[in-house]
Amino acid sequence: MTSLKDQTIGFVGLGMMGLPMARNLVNDGYTVTVFDLNDATVNAAKEFGAASEESGAAVARISNIVITMVPDSEHVEAVIAGPNGILEGLQKGSVVIDMSTIDPEMGKKMSNLIEAQGSSFIDAPVTGGVGGAEAGTLSILVGGNAEIFERALPVLNVLGGDVSHMGPVGSGHTTKIANQLIGVATLAGISEAFVLAKKSGLDMQAFFDAVKNGAGRSWALETLGPKILEGDFAPGFMVKHMQKDLRLAGQIAADTGTALPTSTLIAQLYRSVQADGPEAVNQGHQALVQAIEKMSNEEARS
Repeated sequence: MTSLKDQTIGFVGLGMMGLPMARNLVNDGYTVTVFDLNDATVNAAKEFGAASEESGAAVARISNIVITMVPDSEHVEAVIAGPNGILEGLQKGSVVIDMSTIDPEMGKKMSNLIEAQGSSFIDAPVTGGVGGAEAGTLSILVGGNAEIFERALPVLNVLGGDVSHMGPVGSGHTTKIANQLIGVATLAGISEAFVLAKKSGLDMQAFFDAVKNGAGRSWALETLGPKILEGDFAPGFMVKHMQKDLRLAGQIAADTGTALPTSTLIAQLYRSVQADGPEAVNQGHQALVQAIEKMSNEEARS
């Protein structure tokens, strides 16, 4: 079977994650054609060697594999099944890879539509943030047919350092959402610990240095801890996107009868952050600490 390495790639969605991912594909030698509603990101993609088209349909007509990387379920549905969407131009035998984090049921719906046209779909959401997207070290969680997974693997290996096949379509999306619960619960613990340490009079840099390699060691502590200490809430992953992922987790929990008491509380804490103004949700998700700071009348800064 022909490797996708020798074929053309369409990339729809050039946000904070999608743009560096497309760049890595171009740098690895793939022919990449992009589409995004933001002209600035399209122009940035052209600068590193990508071509562009005016719609998802136009991208799909000239691509053997089409990657989508957009914010939420309704955006995936729009770029695939909406007017001028990918379905209108999709070639028979092509592969669509959705790398967004969305409702698994939406992924299954898109898979059914794509398969009805003689093409294939896998869900392959990612974790690792903007840094992982830029470095090509993302963890990629894949749901779909095993044979299609193997066809797509050369492309996925360019984008990620750890690619896992989790099962049928929807399994990747479900795994990513469960992963988010682990990450955000860890961040909540970090937020509480930092505020407690500061309010108790500890030197914050000394505190961080002491605990960063202890039992609480984690990606969140190593990556977001220094940002919290510096008061750096620039987004690598936005508050509004974590709120969306918590909402998706709640939907799955309702469908499966799963209790999520910790995640439900964290969602409430993010609503407290959101109450600070319309731009609050565009901060990095480490802004969760701000909710604890407000309740404690203390900022966890070094």
